[in-house]
Amino acid sequence: MLWLPVARAIHIAASILLAGLFAFRLVVLAPVASRYDRVDRCQPRFKGMWGCLALVAWLTAVISAILWLGFVAASISGAATLFAVDGETFRTVLLQTQFGHLWACRLVGCLLIGILLFRGSPELIIAVLSFAILASLAAAGHSGAMVTNAGLLPIAGDIGHLIASALWPGGLVPLLVLLVSQYRTTDQTTRVFVVDVVRRFSSLSLMVVGLLAGTGLLNSYFIVGSWGALFATDYGRWLLLKIALFLLMLGFGALNLLVLKPQLARAALVQTQTPGAVMTPMSSLIRSVTCETFLAAGVILVVGFLGATPPPMH
Repeated sequence: MLWLPVARAIHIAASILLAGLFAFRLVVLAPVASRYDRVDRCQPRFKGMWGCLALVAWLTAVISAILWLGFVAASISGAATLFAVDGETFRTVLLQTQFGHLWACRLVGCLLIGILLFRGSPELIIAVLSFAILASLAAAGHSGAMVTNAGLLPIAGDIGHLIASALWPGGLVPLLVLLVSQYRTTDQTTRVFVVDVVRRFSSLSLMVVGLLAGTGLLNSYFIVGSWGALFATDYGRWLLLKIALFLLMLGFGALNLLVLKPQLARAALVQTQTPGAVMTPMSSLIRSVTCETFLAAGVILVVGFLGATPPPMH
């Protein structure tokens, strides 16, 4: 069923974005904003564009979770559509499968996040809960179903991979929103503020890349098992596509770090300049981050199909 991996990918993407949004605000934006007299610093309640972004991610996570459950039930029953699935199949999936138990816990967590968002609870509390929900996805994947001599190491690697994905790919969307919102600014303090945010995000991304690569290799070792399986199985070919997209993301990340960020920093420090002096490097950075974001979406879509494809080691 084609829609099963798509629904799974959308739910993973929404969960990563929700956790990544809070991580960006707490780990990247707040420390920089504390050095400036700005309203961008983290506050107890989301407002404006940040509130809209959080609401969209939360609603998408809830709706995609419901669709994911429906497509799993349809796949088990052999039904052609969601509406053809009987209630008994839903009860069986929810009450008698590990997926159903985890799904119910995640849905309760998502609903709790919604309550906390609308009540204006502290962001740190919501961030911890959103990361817990994201980490629980590891148990719904292949590593959660594996029985190996390594014990909990495969699922621990999957959890680390998910958490790392919220810090870098998950932070690309809020970074892009910030860049677009400040694109036409003429205030030099604001320009320097944006440069500092980009610099801090780049530093965080460098650390996260190593964690993503390490946990990805660990997961591949336990799930794929051999070089031959990497090329000879459907799962291996999907994984190769994921690796190729990830390497392209690294290329854009290196372009941002080594070329575009220094250009933006030099332009921001000039007191008197033509209107396009800052807009030109800013627009280049926006285009690059946009490409990086679409590649990240492609990686997550591939992850959705990986979760629906039997791995070689099963």
